[in-house]
Amino acid sequence: MDDISIDRLILEIPGLTADQGMELARAVGAQLAASMSGGGEFPVLSVTVEALQSGTGAPDPGRLATAIVSALLRRME
Repeated sequence: MDDISIDRLILEIPGLTADQGMELARAVGAQLAASMSGGGEFPVLSVTVEALQSGTGAPDPGRLATAIVSALLRRME
């Protein structure tokens, strides 16, 4: 598996606790690592993802990570 280095990840997501934010960042990294089939260097990637609300009104970090990674992978094509 290729190494992935994320120098800076900025997420603007209202309603997440600090723990949910850390869970989201870990999930994004793990899903990117599992999804990358080759190398590449992307100095800057920016995506906008519509909020995915759970039944409690707070965004679900797992579903949100999947949406973020999907959007990132589309930009990397």
